[in-house]
Amino acid sequence: MDLRRSRREPKSPVTSQAQQRRRSEYRTVEMPRAVSNRITLAVRMGYVGVIALATLTSLRLDPDISRALQRLPSALNTGLAPRDLVDAIRNIVLFAGWGALWVITAPKQRTAIRLTFATLSGFLLSFGVEAVQLFSPIRRASILDVTTNTVGSLIGAVSVVAMVAVARHLKSRKSYVGVPAMLFAAAYFCAAFLEAAVLTRPTPIPGMHGGPSTRFWTSLGDIQFLSLSGLNVGDGILVVPLGALHAAAMVEAGWTYSRATWLTVVVGIVSTAVAELSRGALGLQMNLGAVLLHSSGVVIGAGTAFRWLPGLTQIIRGRHRPLALLAIYAFVLALWSWRPFLPETDIRTILDQLSVVRLIPLHAQGWRLDVYSVADIVAPFFLFLPVGGLLAVWPLRRNGWLAGMLPGLYLAMITELGQILIADRYFGGTDMIVQCAGVAIGWMVIRMAGYEPHGVMLPK
Repeated sequence: MDLRRSRREPKSPVTSQAQQRRRSEYRTVEMPRAVSNRITLAVRMGYVGVIALATLTSLRLDPDISRALQRLPSALNTGLAPRDLVDAIRNIVLFAGWGALWVITAPKQRTAIRLTFATLSGFLLSFGVEAVQLFSPIRRASILDVTTNTVGSLIGAVSVVAMVAVARHLKSRKSYVGVPAMLFAAAYFCAAFLEAAVLTRPTPIPGMHGGPSTRFWTSLGDIQFLSLSGLNVGDGILVVPLGALHAAAMVEAGWTYSRATWLTVVVGIVSTAVAELSRGALGLQMNLGAVLLHSSGVVIGAGTAFRWLPGLTQIIRGRHRPLALLAIYAFVLALWSWRPFLPETDIRTILDQLSVVRLIPLHAQGWRLDVYSVADIVAPFFLFLPVGGLLAVWPLRRNGWLAGMLPGLYLAMITELGQILIADRYFGGTDMIVQCAGVAIGWMVIRMAGYEPHGVMLPK
């Protein structure tokens, strides 16, 4: 057959009409402008409420203007303390969500305009919060908080724009499930890195003080060499999916399976070593045994992808492939959330988990003024980000309670609510909000990048 001639032949009208009908079945219906504006306003006001709950709870308002003016010089003080660095990171993370939300819900505008309004709105919101804190005798308003909040809004907005640009660039490449495996690999890498560098063994070395450099050299003197004491084998198991996802992403980028496997192993070993050394700068104990444990997980994951992925792609096709990926990834998320899998038998402890206070944003992280409280918020976001991206191209159903991103939101709620019945786990509204936000942003990023649904995972 002459391939050049066959390319010039017009497509069959029947095939063209069938493709158009199939695409129209999954195309999002455009809402009227008035309805869209109301939804946008409601979502933004909801996030304003989250920020208000996180920053203005237990304010003990003092309406006296003279005393507020007396607190103004302290608010304008630009002196830095070690605690201010942690506060800055927390503020950036909190307002990064605002910047991301603004860009996602903004009307179709030039990118520069979206970024400008996202940053400006973050500044005005932060300025209002700090102004209110001037009227509190127990809160400390700070111009530094206004600055970091504004920077956080810009970072969140830029991050969304960058993710959309990368997803649009990868759209032309072949993909296992219609969405780039790089989305899964990059997001899971961020969560695993935070877990290894901060969230595991989070107790600082006793007597630790000083800046990051001083803390690192002090921790270096207390380093453990190839010791498995205090390590959890489950932490190594959670790294296994990272090796498989990274190898799959490299194959999609054009690498052979063997070269993708070796690259994944090298990158995994280097990354786990960097994560463990980063603990020193935080004043946490370093253990080279953890590097061996996490590296082994990456090697097992990459080896599994090398051995089984080519065959599985031939066996599992169509809607069954994303359905299998979603099921496996949901199981992995359950492993993250329900460790150590010991049921809670104390009824009083279970009832305490249901306290209304647990639903206050950032309440659980308020008692820890360190990097742990930040990583504890960011890691769940990255874990659930790919779920929304996958559902954007392969929804469970075309409409109803299983359409769009809704199954991802259910998964986020189930994994968080399940912690109520698990010993040594903490149920909190913050994690639930962050996980749902990860699903929503992942879904919106993929749709903004121009991806369209390929079908449904669960046809009637």
